[in-house]
Amino acid sequence: MQREVNEEKRNKFMEFAGKRVNNVLHDIQILEPMARSNSYDFTKQDVDEMFDAMQNTLNDAREEFYRKFEEKAKSSKKTFSFGTIVKESEEVFEENNTEENV
Repeated sequence: MQREVNEEKRNKFMEFAGKRVNNVLHDIQILEPMARSNSYDFTKQDVDEMFDAMQNTLNDAREEFYRKFEEKAKSSKKTFSFGTIVKESEEVFEENNTEENV
């Protein structure tokens, strides 16, 4: 079941998220010339530390966005009656009443 999207809020999100993602992409792209320059010296450990920090921050941001969907799923109403399980008041799953389940 998909939730309703507020178009005004979505448009605002698209505008600001687009600008912010482009800023992040730009900042990452300006790191690349440092790898090819003779002006800098670095170790593999330095590179791993730098990219691990960026990846960890990116993972944290993704988790924060996904948390919104997890909270909605947790709060959806589930009901029970023998022989059927109703989830989110739309999906119905009937149990197989075979001898194994009795």
